[in-house]
Amino acid sequence: MPIPYLSLATLGQNQWWRYLLSLLVIAFFWQFLGGLPILAYVMMVETDSDPATSVDLTTLQFQGVDPLLPYLGINFTLIAMLAGLFLAIRFLHKRAFKTVITALENVNWKLMWKGFTVYFLLMLLASGVEAMLRPGEITMSFDFEQFLIFLPIALIITPIQAAAEEMLFRGYLMQGIGVLTRITAIPVIGSSLIFMLAHFWNPEMQADESALLPLLYFLLALFLAVITVKSNSLELAIGVHAANNLFTVLILNYANSALPAPSMFTTSEIDPTGSLISFTLIAAAFYWIVFVWKKEA
Repeated sequence: MPIPYLSLATLGQNQWWRYLLSLLVIAFFWQFLGGLPILAYVMMVETDSDPATSVDLTTLQFQGVDPLLPYLGINFTLIAMLAGLFLAIRFLHKRAFKTVITALENVNWKLMWKGFTVYFLLMLLASGVEAMLRPGEITMSFDFEQFLIFLPIALIITPIQAAAEEMLFRGYLMQGIGVLTRITAIPVIGSSLIFMLAHFWNPEMQADESALLPLLYFLLALFLAVITVKSNSLELAIGVHAANNLFTVLILNYANSALPAPSMFTTSEIDPTGSLISFTLIAAAFYWIVFVWKKEA
């Protein structure tokens, strides 16, 4: 039997100072080295003397510029973070990097694709229903030439960005909290709260006055943590996260999203209540399809 996912951290060294030093390394790669490209782009926009271009320094929302460069800059922070995470796990905790994904010898790519496909199709269905219920609030923003340039870049960068977040939150942090306790709920809930707080300064979160979007982020993280523990590996969660982010940047994006992208459709504002209901139904359907359907058949 494979080792339980939450116990995989025990394969390495887990003294408190290793976690402290690891978190400093991860933060340095994520916030400092990873932030250099976007900082350079901000400086370029701020000093270009063009009144048509601007950037909001509190949200990093760019106006009047090609969204591709901010998209690459923001995603580079997560790719740099992944490099820091690799160094921390491999050389400070002295365990195989693969153990943040699975206890098995090889990564299960079919499981990752399954998570991606099921969740993406469910999002597509839910968005179609939403478009019918909210006519006029979703507008077409499709630009064929821009989309054609952006598509191959998004198909490569966005899954890496999603996988990086999963390896940090549902992998490293959830397993790390799991070292402290055998009560599964504590690392599951704890890592979900950290995920919510890490995204608290996203533009959509700041624009929400109902406080429902923080709850949505927490429930998304909780859902990802639950399917990770249930499947005893991270592949499903990586697939789901990649599907969620790719759907956002390619199909339907929020005008002031934290992930700027030339998506096919755009909504000017997020309906927190509708989004919460939609996610709950998608998550329930996904869980039934992946974990229940075949057993009942």
